[in-house]
Amino acid sequence: MTLSDVILRYLLSEEPIIEINENDISAEEFSSIDEISIGLRIIIIGKNRRRRLVDLGLLQIIAKCGHLDFIRDYLNMKFTLRDIYTKYNVYTELEYLAIQEDCAGLVNDLDLKCVLLKVKSTTEKRGTTR
Repeated sequence: MTLSDVILRYLLSEEPIIEINENDISAEEFSSIDEISIGLRIIIIGKNRRRRLVDLGLLQIIAKCGHLDFIRDYLNMKFTLRDIYTKYNVYTELEYLAIQEDCAGLVNDLDLKCVLLKVKSTTEKRGTTR
């Protein structure tokens, strides 16, 4: 299955979230898709039964910034969210996008910009209290 297949399956399913298996999509595929809507969410199910809710639209913005290492790690279900936090100081793709200043210009949605500012503030506060 490719990222295009996952998007098509999501659109055809008329469900708010679909489930896919680990390794169904890769970080590199995000550059070949023109635009993925923010809010297109999937649940990735790992071989270890770990599940992770992922927003493909946010990951595409992160990919456009060139941060494929984060996407590779985030899609890799061998890594716990604690592992992601240890490496990147964030738990989610939303937090990662919020703290990446070089990605801010790629966000066109005004509501998302507002959310990112609040998330950035919260994420930075959490980082200083640890």
